[in-house]
Amino acid sequence: MNPVGGTPFNAAPYLREIGRGKDGSRPLPRERARELMHAILAGELGDLALGGVLLALRMKGEAASEIAGFLDALEPHLDLAPAAAPAWVILPSYNGARTVANLLPLLALLLARDGIPVLVHGQPSEPAGSVRPRVSSAAIFEELALPACTRMATAAECARAGQPAVVSLETFAPGLARLIGLRAVLGVRNVAHTLAKLVRPVHGASLLVSSFTHPDFGRLQAELFASTGALAMSLRGTDGEAVMSARRAQGIDLWRGGNCTPVIAGESVARAGDELPGISAPETAAWTRDVLAGRRPVPPAIAAQQAAIGQAVRG
Repeated sequence: MNPVGGTPFNAAPYLREIGRGKDGSRPLPRERARELMHAILAGELGDLALGGVLLALRMKGEAASEIAGFLDALEPHLDLAPAAAPAWVILPSYNGARTVANLLPLLALLLARDGIPVLVHGQPSEPAGSVRPRVSSAAIFEELALPACTRMATAAECARAGQPAVVSLETFAPGLARLIGLRAVLGVRNVAHTLAKLVRPVHGASLLVSSFTHPDFGRLQAELFASTGALAMSLRGTDGEAVMSARRAQGIDLWRGGNCTPVIAGESVARAGDELPGISAPETAAWTRDVLAGRRPVPPAIAAQQAAIGQAVRG
């Protein structure tokens, strides 16, 4: 991302605010964050400055004002899917399964079958050669013979056909995809991983179903959704994915107009004895086919999340 021609963007004033360590740094106001991310996406920072900014943000910790500004800057760089009715449901999928089967594809397929437009997006971000590679939603969809959309313009066609639109991050946000790819260079995640889970690559109304693993990210989401008035659901992720656990009690919060309403308590829908598939993509795909065909029951937790999402977008 070396700047091409002209004067390079001066990142020093921003680094003086965010680069003074955990205790001395200050979060950027929303407008300054927008300016910085605009320069990053436009390729106006040299490699040294870009690496410094990404590492400083990681060490400082993320703030809702910065994330809101970064999302503002990202919006003009997105290729958006056409609007759909009643509203798009956005399911970010960037973690995949490591300890339990990934049931996010099942949730997406159930919603789409119920007439709700669903867009699932993701990108592998694990280092190559990981000892315990995760099983991604994309791999499960591939086993189910549901190919990814190569253009955002075709996403609405998937919705009309009763199928989820599965897209890669590179398809609608190549600049953000490149930032995530820098994990291989920097050795650690950066703010792009957070932005990917919060972006809405569609025109018109949408419900973002967002997950968190660490409580700090849950608090960040809550502050962001409260300040922006976004329509969103937030839950503790299952292996990081935004799908209810079939075996662990958990809840879901619905954010609308800056207000938070718990929509699922969790205790009544988690069943430790439910039979679930193995973690591999072929095993999960075969089990998912059986559920969709009625040969196996839908896990109560997944059915509860499906109902809550349907009520949110139709209500």
